[in-house]
Amino acid sequence: METITFWAVWIALGGAMFLYYFRRTHKILSVLCGVLSGWAALAIVHYLGNIIGFAPEFNAFNLMQSAILGVPGVILMMVMHFIL
Repeated sequence: METITFWAVWIALGGAMFLYYFRRTHKILSVLCGVLSGWAALAIVHYLGNIIGFAPEFNAFNLMQSAILGVPGVILMMVMHFIL
């Protein structure tokens, strides 16, 4: 059941981001800016994370989360780390 919930949440988030980017005037530029800003935020948190006590790894899951959700995805990752 947890696996189904996990994939359902990711499909919903991916669909929401697809609709967001689909409605933009400059679709490809918006996607590139979102992906690059998410990866930049992940890199900043990774390298400076020792200051706040959380340094996420560069793995496929974290890279996809920051690419799909951008900076809010990295913030969500940090919040979930400190809550859970």
